[in-house]
Amino acid sequence: MLPISILNTTVTIKRRESQGRDSLNNPDYGAPTSGAGWNVIYTAIPVRLAFSSKLIKFAAEGERVEPTGIVYLNAGYTICPEDHVVTSSGDEYTVISIIEATAFGSVIDHLELVIELP
Repeated sequence: MLPISILNTTVTIKRRESQGRDSLNNPDYGAPTSGAGWNVIYTAIPVRLAFSSKLIKFAAEGERVEPTGIVYLNAGYTICPEDHVVTSSGDEYTVISIIEATAFGSVIDHLELVIELP
């Protein structure tokens, strides 16, 4: 279990009712959670956000900085890929993958969520 002293912010987790696919069968991460169809799963979860890189996505219209990082949170929450993490400042990220960190064999100590901009 992570000490509460290192969990420096709180987030809200939202999940879409149906996880759709686009015309090429890629996951559709959906519109920002301000739209309809999103359920609040958890509120005020204490977490630590750690951003390791800021990739730049180039497109014909311009470029966009895409920060990617990790959300550290204690075990006991059910988080799914494609859930949205909304910070207290209103920033929104999509969960790309979930890593279960273990301590003492198979006991899950905490979760590490890989996130990026939607």
